[in-house]
Amino acid sequence: MRTIVLAAFVAMAIGLIGISESIGAPANGNVIGAAAQTTSPVTKVPCAMRRVCSRGVCTTRRVCR
Repeated sequence: MRTIVLAAFVAMAIGLIGISESIGAPANGNVIGAAAQTTSPVTKVPCAMRRVCSRGVCTTRRVCR
């Protein structure tokens, strides 16, 4: 039991020592707005309607790759 508690405290201490101050967000709102406009979390994927057959049943599905 002592070993587990000691290991937990050592892990917390290492985690606190490893915290960097450079992780913070920029203080300027214009920088945040520009970054939001230039990057998009949505990736366009080409899709097509294809005929898909499974177990003798064929249907038309939207297939994206």
